[in-house]
Amino acid sequence: MKKVIVFFNAEPIAVVSVMKGITSILRTYPNGQDVHLPIMSAGFPSLTGDHKVVHVASDRDLSSDEILEAAKKLS
Repeated sequence: MKKVIVFFNAEPIAVVSVMKGITSILRTYPNGQDVHLPIMSAGFPSLTGDHKVVHVASDRDLSSDEILEAAKKLS
């Protein structure tokens, strides 16, 4: 299982667990429209040589700062 941070619509950030082979997450807008959010991986190297990978699904463009801030908040 992998944990995915989901940014969707105006809802609060959520974390969902999915099986490793899953490549998208289904969400539904208030108007009933379904959308498949692709799961992406974002890597964050540190000064100590560590490398953290965060899985993200979103219906909008995100900056790396937004992803990193959400990962820190939810960890």
